[in-house]
Formats: sequence, C-alpha cells, structure tokens
Amino acid sequence: MSSATTNSTSLSLLNLVRRNDPDAWDTFVHLYAPLVYSWCRAAGLQPADVADVAQEVFQTLNQRLDTFEPGRRQIGAFRAWLWGITRLKLLEHHRAECRQPVGQGGSAARLRIEQLQTDVDEADTAMNLNSEQILLTAALKILKSEFEPQTWQAFWLVSAEGLVAREVAERLNMTAKAVRQAKYRVARRTREFLDGELNR
Repeated sequence: MSSATTNSTSLSLLNLVRRNDPDAWDTFVHLYAPLVYSWCRAAGLQPADVADVAQEVFQTLNQRLDTFEPGRRQIGAFRAWLWGITRLKLLEHHRAECRQPVGQGGSAARLRIEQLQTDVDEADTAMNLNSEQILLTAALKILKSEFEPQTWQAFWLVSAEGLVAREVAERLNMTAKAVRQAKYRVARRTREFLDGELNR
C-alpha cells in the first residue's frame, strides 16, 4: 500500500504531491488522468493524440501546482483549474495542427480545426456533467487492492449492481450484516480518500 493511500486521511493527496512524494504523484495521476482523457476525447482528439496532450497537461500541472490556492477558491476549483490547463493544451495542440502544411485533401483537416471552439465548449460541458463520476470510478480502482476480494465483491454487488444485502449474502456465503459492513467500509474509505478532492 503506497504512502499516498495510507496518509490521504490525515494529509490531502494534493499536499503530498506538493511535497514531491513519488507515490502520491503516481496516485494523483491515476486519479485525474481519466478526467483529462475524457476532456480530450470530448474535445474531439483522436486516441493517438490524447496521450500526448494529457502528458503535456500533467507536465504543466507539475510545474504550476504551487500556484493553486485551494483555500481561496470555491468548491470544485481544482477541477476547474485543471480544466483550464487542459483547455490551454487542447488549443495549443489544434493550433500546432493548423500550422502543419496542408496537403492534398487537407481541407477536411482545416474544417476540423475550425470546429475547435465548438469541441472545446462541448468538453467544458462534459467537465461539469461527469467529472465527479469519473473521479469516483478512478478512486475505486485505486482503492480496490486495499480490501479482501470478498469485501470488495460485496460492496460492488450492492453499490454498483444494486443487489440487496440478503441476495449478496447468499451469493457470497456471508451474513447480510457482513455485507452491509463491507459496503460501509469501502464507502467510508472512498469518502476519506476523496475528502477534499471532489470538493476542492
């Protein structure tokens, strides 16, 4: 279990990253990369370009992290700040594409560049609609290894698949009380892990 995971209750992930904790940076990237990837895809980038732009986003974020002041911002400010960096990198990417020589049949590429503002506006909407769900999904992937397989499965069957505790208990050879406890433990750990991240 990484120090970023075990210490996230007492010291936020962002603060650990600022202290140059390599485990925290790894966890941070795993948490926020799916969000950046989704914004890039919503802005119309092809899969081959998404990784390049995302890498530039995280390089810039690493350089500018000290300029973010969570105490003076509203709820969701970190995601808005991260979106601002991503938006800038998307614009830079499309401007670089536009500077490429236009060969035969290049008019389609030029039309694609002209659609940039619409695509970025749509990505802006996507940021507001599903960013918390994307972060929650990423957090659950990070935390899964902290739990026994049966505990995780009980949580998943109740929370994600909507089964009642009694059904899950029969399926996993557990008591209904143990299933409810498993759900509670994983949900509580997830809230602790994301404390400040979703509200930042």
